[in-house]
Amino acid sequence: MIKYPTGLKYPLLSSTSFKQQSNILRTEMGSGRARQRQLYQSVPTMMAATWRLSRNQANMLESFYIHDLNATAWFLMKILTPRGLVDHQVRFVKSPFENFKPLGSGRWEYQTTIEIKELITANEEQAVTSALKPNTLEEFVLSLRNALNKYQE
Repeated sequence: MIKYPTGLKYPLLSSTSFKQQSNILRTEMGSGRARQRQLYQSVPTMMAATWRLSRNQANMLESFYIHDLNATAWFLMKILTPRGLVDHQVRFVKSPFENFKPLGSGRWEYQTTIEIKELITANEEQAVTSALKPNTLEEFVLSLRNALNKYQE
C-alpha cells in the first residue's frame, strides 16, 4: 500500500471536516411510525482538506498525486480521530489541481476532498476504557466489589 509522504504536512485541522454517507434505510409506515435498518457495516466518509504549503512541499504533493497515485490509487494517511492520529485507507475524490492558488512569498494553498474507505472508530474495549478513565477496568471492578461489600455489611 502506498504511504503518504513523510516530509509532507497533513491538511490543516481548521479546514478539515467529515461527512459520512448514510447507512440507514428508513421506511415511513402508514401509521406514522417508521422502520429503520442498517444497510452496511461500513460506508465511505468524505473529508474536506486544505493544505498551505511551501513551494517544495507543493511540488511534493503534486508529484505524489500524479506519479505515485496516478490520480486514483488508495493510500495510507494518518487521520485525526478522537483516538488520535490513526492510519486510514484514503484516496482523492477531486484533484488538488481543481482548487489551488498562490498565497504569496512562495506559499501555495490546495483544497480538495478525500474519501476515507472506512473511518476507524473505537471498539467496545476502547469505549469502556474511555468511559472508566482515569480508572482501569480492574480498578473499577475492585471499587465496585468494595462498594457492594460495604453495602452488604
